[in-house]
Amino acid sequence: MIPAVREPRVTPLLCLDLDGTVRQGKDDPLGRFVNGPGDVVVFPEAVEMMRRWKKGGGRIIAISNQGGIAMGHTTNELVSAAMMETYKQAEELFDKMCWCSHHPQAPDPEEQRCWCRKPSPGLIIEAASDLSAYYGERYPCRLGLMVGDRPEDEECARLAGLDFQWAHDWRSLAALGA
Repeated sequence: MIPAVREPRVTPLLCLDLDGTVRQGKDDPLGRFVNGPGDVVVFPEAVEMMRRWKKGGGRIIAISNQGGIAMGHTTNELVSAAMMETYKQAEELFDKMCWCSHHPQAPDPEEQRCWCRKPSPGLIIEAASDLSAYYGERYPCRLGLMVGDRPEDEECARLAGLDFQWAHDWRSLAALGA
């Protein structure tokens, strides 16, 4: 007898930019890049929207460009600590947090080109693949959403086949209580 093959559970996937979307960044009251855990200030509205997504049975991933590592402005250890602080302030709602440490103007040519820096969808693909293997789920693009605050976030969503929403508009839905 051939064992039955279980179909993976279809699950909505929310892809979130971090700086300017989930936490304050350069263009917000923080006024600078998040370079370490002391810089992390998460928007309460973002946490509320994340709670709603999770309540609906979805998964949440963070997708962030952290080119300050390649540029020498911060370290991988400080960015990692900032991610952990973001995770804590966001009530541990993230299923996976990913970041690109490359920058096109990095002094080291090895750090200038990659498949992961937004607008490339590499981090989304990697994160979805990891989550799929771990949870035995699949994440159809028609159920996916990317939220961000910059044109490269919008382009990343397009390249990944996901719907896109601007961060301000997304966070403003928290006040509606729906």
